[in-house]
Amino acid sequence: MIFIFMAIAFVIVFIVLAVVLQSAQHKSKFQKAQQYLQSGRLDEAMRSLNELALKDPSNRVYNWYIGQCFEKMKNYEMALVEYNKVALSTRFEEPISEVELHKRIALLNLKLGNVKTAFQEFQTVISLDPQNAETYYYLGTMSKNKGELQRGVDYFDKAVRCRKEYPEAYLELGKLHYFLNHFDKAKRALLQAISQNADLSEAHFYYGLALENDRAYDKSIEELRRSGRDERFAFDSFSHLGSIYIALADTGTARECFEKAIELGTSNVESLLDAKYKYADFLIQTGELNRAMKLWNEIISIRPRYRDVESKLQVYDEISKSKNLTRFITSLRSDFISTGREICRLLNFRVDSHESSKDDFVEFVGTYRIGREESPCVLHLARWTNPVGEIPLRELLERMVETGALKGIFVTASHFSEKAQDISRIRPLVLVERERLEQLLERIYI
Repeated sequence: MIFIFMAIAFVIVFIVLAVVLQSAQHKSKFQKAQQYLQSGRLDEAMRSLNELALKDPSNRVYNWYIGQCFEKMKNYEMALVEYNKVALSTRFEEPISEVELHKRIALLNLKLGNVKTAFQEFQTVISLDPQNAETYYYLGTMSKNKGELQRGVDYFDKAVRCRKEYPEAYLELGKLHYFLNHFDKAKRALLQAISQNADLSEAHFYYGLALENDRAYDKSIEELRRSGRDERFAFDSFSHLGSIYIALADTGTARECFEKAIELGTSNVESLLDAKYKYADFLIQTGELNRAMKLWNEIISIRPRYRDVESKLQVYDEISKSKNLTRFITSLRSDFISTGREICRLLNFRVDSHESSKDDFVEFVGTYRIGREESPCVLHLARWTNPVGEIPLRELLERMVETGALKGIFVTASHFSEKAQDISRIRPLVLVERERLEQLLERIYI
């Protein structure tokens, strides 16, 4: 009998030892698999983990680490298969974090273009951890990419509330406020981004744009100069600097900035065309007609029907054939007004006062003499290239009523539409178009 008890005890001890030994072997193998994973020996880690998973298929820890192996191998589909197995669990113990698991599933779906699934997974993360700032950041980015800007603002706002030091989120929050024309909010958010990370060139760029909108030009120039050092924002920075210097009447620096922008170029065709268009218009004002026409030709070579470039080329091609018209169109404002006074004199119009709020238009108020008779008159002089239509003539008639004038004269470097000519036949208006103007300029520019 005693031998039977001894045999049973021996068997029990043997089984216990076998279990302990097997457990130790499993533990040792699992530790080695973890070491392989950490050191980047992914094939060996995968082989060990698969062997362990075959012996203990209910242990989701192995799926968790196999998923990480696939993720490091950039085999995101298979990584998702493993992570989704883990997600079926009802309990999550170390080293598995339910929040981290769903975040990984969300990010992998995002990389694979499964945006809807990724969004749902990020929502799951938020339900598990309402203070997860990084997840709010991803939700904000996804909302922005879908064009849901206000929703994006809400998510980025939550991100910075959960994490005070989060310059990337402040940057995105500031950008969205800028796109929504919330310029004060944009400036506050972007200033926070800059204060937390002064190396964020994009924050300097958008802060400069917001300041430009407020006409805080000195500070805007400082910010755009800084963002211009980063090649990603150099073109747009110099393009905006050109516009600012035009507003400051610094023509030399404006020209330098636009030329720099065009030299740098950009893959954004719309931005490039817009910059060349603005620069060409500026060059017309400074008298550089040939350079402007060259830019217009470059524009239509890319986009044949871009804005009114084709008609401008046709008009300015005609104007460029006349030295006097070219000089008139491209003269500075002061010279334009002086020439206008000379035109008035040649038309027997005595000037009492003038008003000029635009570079290409001036109003003269005075008297018009025919023989010995004089009558109150208003003269509008425009160096426009597009035909003058009905509306400008009706505006002239309104000014005649306001000033008590009995006659109106409209002088243009272009021509008049048929409707405009019809109005002049039934109202006391005199129309002077390009050909007649050129004759007058020949007598002025001697």
